Amino acid sequence: MKPTLMAIALAVSVSACAGPPPPPPPPRPTVVDGFYRGTSTRFQAGSRQCPRPGLVTVQMWDRRFQYRWAYQVYVDAEVLNDGTVRGQGPGITLVGRYSDKKIEGDVTNGDCGLHFTVMLRE
Repeated sequence: MKPTLMAIALAVSVSACAGPPPPPPPPRPTVVDGFYRGTSTRFQAGSRQCPRPGLVTVQMWDRRFQYRWAYQVYVDAEVLNDGTVRGQGPGITLVGRYSDKKIEGDVTNGDCGLHFTVMLRE
């Protein structure tokens, strides 16, 4: 076999051993800026100082928003590329999901917990 034919045969055999290319990453969700409104419900109340559930309004801007936990206490949150919502405040965590112009999540400080759902108001 000539050297060039041998190199071609080697290249073909090596490429045949390689697996299929990895799948493309999932599409990044389109997050719409604007006002999202909805409600919260309590799922944990280990203290009399727990915030009250009720109406919730957040303003999304550039994939970020603030969730009002209590008077002058806010949780800074962000929508990640996979649609996961994460946030933190003073001793408070927020986890959730964004899809179809809706945010659903849980906010807790360990003693108190609220579940919220808000939708974009167009």
